Amino acid sequence: MMGVSRDGQALRLDSSLGMRCRSGLATTNGIALDFAATHPPHVLVFGQGSAKADVQKAGFLFGGQRVSQQKVSYLKKASSPEVLLQKLEDRGLVVSKCTKRIALDFLRGVGAYRLKGYWHHLVDASSQRFPSGSSFGQIIDRCEFDRELRAATAAAIDRLEVAIRTAIADALSLKHSPHWFLLPGIFKPTRDWGMGHLIRKIEEEVRRAEGKRFVEHYLAKYDEPYLPPSWAVAECVSFGLWSRTYSILRDVNDKKAISRRFAIDEPDVFKSWIHSLTVVRNLAAHHGQILRVKLGVAPANYKKAGIKFRDQKSFFATATVIQYLLRQTRLPNTWVEDLEAIFSKYPSVSSSELGFPATWRSEPGWS
Repeated sequence: MMGVSRDGQALRLDSSLGMRCRSGLATTNGIALDFAATHPPHVLVFGQGSAKADVQKAGFLFGGQRVSQQKVSYLKKASSPEVLLQKLEDRGLVVSKCTKRIALDFLRGVGAYRLKGYWHHLVDASSQRFPSGSSFGQIIDRCEFDRELRAATAAAIDRLEVAIRTAIADALSLKHSPHWFLLPGIFKPTRDWGMGHLIRKIEEEVRRAEGKRFVEHYLAKYDEPYLPPSWAVAECVSFGLWSRTYSILRDVNDKKAISRRFAIDEPDVFKSWIHSLTVVRNLAAHHGQILRVKLGVAPANYKKAGIKFRDQKSFFATATVIQYLLRQTRLPNTWVEDLEAIFSKYPSVSSSELGFPATWRSEPGWS
């Protein structure tokens, strides 16, 4: 949710807490801000982390000024799918006889709260009514579009996750040691991620994987080092660990040895790209909505390849990153074909809602 700060800049308000300004208008420099009338209750931001900078316990912050919001008890009662569907019809949503059964199936199997993410932008903020002609079938299409896009995205990043962690393990093992992650000298830790975090996480994940044959084999045969080599560790730990570990490598040449495998000469660009992939991977893995979502991460422009995003937080930006990196692996993938098939299958959903321009196939990074 966006507001207006005293200096005229946009101010993000994280409404994931379910807060809306219902009791009057907040003002800043005489500008009335009626968020309940102009903004939906759903937050469409992912990956931002804590909202502490924008929202405090007692209310919203406007340019450093707190606008008090009195808390109340939650008194809403649950409704059956049948009651919820009738409420939607009463608000102008068309539910034909042939659609009613599947509409109830979706309300039972997906849930009205989740489905609301696909209809809230259509509803008039003041009347809470749907535009004329809006149908439950359109909502189903949007939900299914998002589900299929999420599956295609997860499959594409799965290919990249394996390729990136292999590149990191191989490059550092060849230069330093198969147990490079035990060498403090190759890292430049930060407060957020250092050797302690890295080793503790590897230890935890290797312990969880002790039932796997390759871990059992190493622990049964070797007593030093006490952890398996990095190519075995790579099969245990998360993509996020590799992204964070890349970011604290001390030697820029180590970073370049890895990023150049993906035709990127600028380590900072590669770092931002793989971080974006970890966020979107987690979004897809945890059933998060992609359609009409502003991602909380922004992959950096890579001007050397002509890649300059119009909106770095759009899904199109991350989709471009996926395509560019997949091409460098030279491994089989169906990313472009999957996107085209989804866009074709659901013509009522515009790819522009994901930030895709009409000429996306010929944009830098795609061809």
